Amino acid sequence: MFHEILSDHDIQQIHETSMKLLVTVGVEFPYEPALSVFRKHGARIDGSRVYLTEDQVMTAVENAPKRFAIHARNPDRSIDLGNNRPIFAPGYGAPFLVDAAPSGDGVVGRRVPTMLDYTNLVKIAHGLPNQDLSGHLLVEPRDIVTGMAHLRMLQAHMVHSDKPFIGSVAGLFGARHTVEMASVLFDRDIKGWPVTLGLINSLSPLGYNVEMLEALVEYARWGQPLVLAALMMAGATGPITLAGILAVQTAELLAGIVLTQLINPGTPVIFGSTSTNIDMRSGALVIGSPELSQLIVAQAQLARYYGLPSRSGGALTDASYPDAQAGFESMMSLLTAVNAGVDFVLHTGGILSSYLAFSYEKFVLDDEMCGMVRRLHRGIAVTPETLAYEVAAHVGPGGNFLMEMHTVERCRTEFWEPQICDRDGLDAWMQAGKLTAVDRARQRWQRLVAEHIDPQLDETTSRQLQAYVDERLG
Repeated sequence: MFHEILSDHDIQQIHETSMKLLVTVGVEFPYEPALSVFRKHGARIDGSRVYLTEDQVMTAVENAPKRFAIHARNPDRSIDLGNNRPIFAPGYGAPFLVDAAPSGDGVVGRRVPTMLDYTNLVKIAHGLPNQDLSGHLLVEPRDIVTGMAHLRMLQAHMVHSDKPFIGSVAGLFGARHTVEMASVLFDRDIKGWPVTLGLINSLSPLGYNVEMLEALVEYARWGQPLVLAALMMAGATGPITLAGILAVQTAELLAGIVLTQLINPGTPVIFGSTSTNIDMRSGALVIGSPELSQLIVAQAQLARYYGLPSRSGGALTDASYPDAQAGFESMMSLLTAVNAGVDFVLHTGGILSSYLAFSYEKFVLDDEMCGMVRRLHRGIAVTPETLAYEVAAHVGPGGNFLMEMHTVERCRTEFWEPQICDRDGLDAWMQAGKLTAVDRARQRWQRLVAEHIDPQLDETTSRQLQAYVDERLG
């Protein structure tokens, strides 16, 4: 059903190597509340190094659900993870924006994002049809206090969209503010009722940092889903071989998953990877490479082996402008993720320059790509009605199906319809001003922002959220 790259024997070897690393080398957890949990459950600990047996690992993995929902304040937008339908979420964590000017003027240039940019991007995420979540940390706004920026960002997602949102992992307070604000938004106790998720990155090789562990422990206590993912760089923070990357990152991810289940058995977890290679000439991270796509496929297979939902992929590129390179690299990684059966696909819109930049224009171009890929993933329905014997027999040799009711009834739903792609032909394109795809993308995002209307939110809830943010910022 899915594209695969590893044999059963390959997967078993990777698993056995990971277990050997956990038993003999261990994983660093430099956070006493995490260590106390491991200690309480009988794990071997030396300083901040935790060692785990295969039985401890597999027991924890069995406690984690294979499928779970994340509830949105608009129930129609709630998502179901682990049901063989890929969930798409926007780019995450870019420190810069790249602006595109009208045709002929090229790139205006790189700049630092503002909170206005952030609000605009949330509104765009809300309006784009293929983004299943509005995201979080879409960019890093620089005109607000860094230590409390997550409060403004969370508020933007809660007010300007009714899609599910990703939570803050800015340490203990980022996670705690997320779940407390979510409790206000949903007006209920959200413990054990997933409404958000935290993205926890390991510190490769074989470790976690304090900030991520603080967030992990807090989310797990509340029973909110966690994505555990490695960004290992082959030849730098991980072995240069892809098999070595898979073995080492599997060990560190499974160790983190064990911690979540020891804190709160049944906490939803996603087995994730964004690992890739480096450019051996410069040492720079590379995310537009075929090696990244190979790791995406392998990670999805390993997730199925452990019975866990997977995270990987995205519309990823090393290009610094939404040009042809950005297009073919992004399509390769996105299509690979969907064909491999990845459940949660982060970075499906907006990312440029190896995660360093975000682009308004690429955001909507990538969403168009997501629609194409989603239509491909849907497959072909073969039923007596779709086989169309009766209409074919009625039309007969040499006939035309254009005016048949079978065609008329399906003409608006049978095919994927683009919002940006040009299908009008050369003459029409020239007469319309020779607009490029980037030009059309800019027009679309500007229209989405201009026409955005915040989804209805109870006035009392809105005031309570504002008071919560003001109190902590004050």
